[in-house]
Amino acid sequence: MSASATEGLDRSAVAVSVVIPAFNAAGFIGRAISSVQEQILQDVEIIVVDDCSRDDTVAVVQGLARADPRISLVRSPQNAGPSAARNRGIAAAKGRWIAVLDADDAYAPDRLALLIGLGEEEGLDMVGDDIRYFDAVAGAETGRGGANETGAVKAVTLDGFLVASMFRPSALALTGRPPLQYALLKFIFRRSFIEDSGLRYPEHLRDNEDFHFYARCLIAGAKAALAPFAGYLYTQRVGSLSGRKSGQTRTLVDRSRVVVAVDELLQAHGRDLSSRQLALLRARRSQAMGLGAFEKALALVHERRAFSALRLLAMTPPSWGFVSQALVQRARRTTTAG
Repeated sequence: MSASATEGLDRSAVAVSVVIPAFNAAGFIGRAISSVQEQILQDVEIIVVDDCSRDDTVAVVQGLARADPRISLVRSPQNAGPSAARNRGIAAAKGRWIAVLDADDAYAPDRLALLIGLGEEEGLDMVGDDIRYFDAVAGAETGRGGANETGAVKAVTLDGFLVASMFRPSALALTGRPPLQYALLKFIFRRSFIEDSGLRYPEHLRDNEDFHFYARCLIAGAKAALAPFAGYLYTQRVGSLSGRKSGQTRTLVDRSRVVVAVDELLQAHGRDLSSRQLALLRARRSQAMGLGAFEKALALVHERRAFSALRLLAMTPPSWGFVSQALVQRARRTTTAG
């Protein structure tokens, strides 16, 4: 179901609820909250969900909340991961729209105004934008992700989302630029769609939860689009300028969770999907297995266990595409440097 721009509009509700899951984020959550406070659109509530932090995250948020009544703190009884924290925030939300902001990221000042304006005008249920990469160590932006460079609003269908969820492009599309997975984007959602569909983030997944949730929203009939601007500042795990880890991300990368998420989607919705959609899901599953093996092989090489690395790659054919991609990219860098 898709809501129109005016259907069921509750003028008494706050425009948007921004949900910020937080775990041991005392050193950087102030930046995330400040970026919401500085939005052009001021009709917001900020819901910070603390996932049993062991540092001063709670104290930092409480101090900020004393100065701004739009900030509220929800405390989880036990550490349960980002999906559970987001769901707690969604349950507490009163906004007509729900936006998620990771504690180590930030918004550009016009992001919410532009996204909500587009969502209302087009009658959308999900609205996203491109990301700006941010190197926390260098303290600088490092470029856009490339999700929508058309200069126009771009519709997002289930097929298109799955195509943009591959871990590597086809051999014919190797440009040297890593693909931006749409699962990295942070869509905002019309709260009535989320409530009417009964959808929530998968709490058993601590990695790949965004892909799982977005896919289920699209399967449920969400009308979605990407705006032609980049308003989400995404902190890189390893800064592309500094070459150093940010020390801020709390996500534990686990490629096996990708396999679990795909298998669950196939089991729950396989009969309702087209043959192309099924093939795309299976391709994502295969690529995740290959990428996981490739990453483990690299770690083995660093441990000077080259034979073990080669054996792992030989036993996992989907990894070969990533090996080829790495070799092509290395050759291009060498050529450019020469």
